[in-house]
Amino acid sequence: MTAKIIHVLCEGQTEQGFVEKILKPYLMINGCAAVKSILVTTNKKKNACGGLVTYAHAYNDLQIMFGSNRDGEYAKHIFTTMFDLYALPNDFPGYENFHSITDRYDRVEAFESAFADVIGSDRFIPYIQLHEYEALVFCGLDYLKEMYKGVDKNIEALKAELAEVGNPELVNDNPKTAPSKRIIKAIEGDKRTHYNYDKPKAGKFVAEKVGVDELRAKCRHFNDWIEKLINC
Repeated sequence: MTAKIIHVLCEGQTEQGFVEKILKPYLMINGCAAVKSILVTTNKKKNACGGLVTYAHAYNDLQIMFGSNRDGEYAKHIFTTMFDLYALPNDFPGYENFHSITDRYDRVEAFESAFADVIGSDRFIPYIQLHEYEALVFCGLDYLKEMYKGVDKNIEALKAELAEVGNPELVNDNPKTAPSKRIIKAIEGDKRTHYNYDKPKAGKFVAEKVGVDELRAKCRHFNDWIEKLINC
């Protein structure tokens, strides 16, 4: 039997932590032999990783990953990404054509399609998160109260904002109101709390508490990605 190995190119430490801690065991239960994550390389000379500054960084890393992992009789390699639509580099494939698309699902799917066309491999399943990883944290806002005591009112305000837009993937990507910006404000905004929001730690904690099945139920685009990875 051919073993399916999934390689995930991650934008940052938050995404990589999610892949290693939550996504990996879920996919392995659902038929994957292995799941491996790697951070985007931003500066080879300085050995710097994390943060999608330019599309070229993603493209170069993917080419190296493809070349280093050949399919064989007993193994098939699948490659995917976990990038944020929020602050996507303006040299990304289709940026000028798709960035202004009003419907958010149509917009992100257009970017993913253009990305797949440029890479040109049936082993590649692009994924761009609507609008950023912290949309998944919006699936379990109450769990933030366990990490950060005394912010209950602020979390309730976030839940009200979520109810207005309908689902976590539709929390907008304005620089002041993107999911992460809203959460940071809720956690750090009250000077009495003296908290600094730890994105990687909180991201893993909340996602693990919520569980992948619940994330899939609440986030349509995320669910489509998981479905593709399981069934490819």
